[in-house]
Amino acid sequence: MTKYPTTFTLSLICALLMPVCARAATVPAGTALWVRTLDEVSSSDKAGRQFAGRLDSNLVVKGKRVASAGTKVYGRVESSRSAGRAFGKSELSLSITQIVVGGRPVAITTGNYEESGPRSGRKTVARTAAGAAVGAAFGGAAAGAAIGAATGLIGRGKSVVAPAGTLFEFRLTQPVSL
Repeated sequence: MTKYPTTFTLSLICALLMPVCARAATVPAGTALWVRTLDEVSSSDKAGRQFAGRLDSNLVVKGKRVASAGTKVYGRVESSRSAGRAFGKSELSLSITQIVVGGRPVAITTGNYEESGPRSGRKTVARTAAGAAVGAAFGGAAAGAAIGAATGLIGRGKSVVAPAGTLFEFRLTQPVSL
């Protein structure tokens, strides 16, 4: 007697869950995600810092939209490095870690977006030479060398800065079911 209600209940559960399962789509690895940042991100941020963004275009798989433009995504600063005072260049590496579909966060894995700033070594050499010339004119060779070295270390290299609203392209490295 309890056999029929159990069978009926299981059948009802399967029937109700069928549309949810039918709507799920697998987004293949290699799919491009165009993301517009909501937060500023720069090479002065620490690795691990979270940032938010939105899909800039619909995510379509086999002609079916699985995520609309404007869908919220979250990312992380994978690595960052600011240019030093004397030499070096700024570097920034970002990835997307999560997409929110239907109010439900889904973990995703993307390749990193990497950007590098200009090297700061040439500016340091130029500032040092200019400072040495000015210092030599006013206080001799020793003063010129000291002023030149100090002048070369005053400036820093430029940071890589992506203001809010910057558009990035990320690619999935693993398939994901949405």
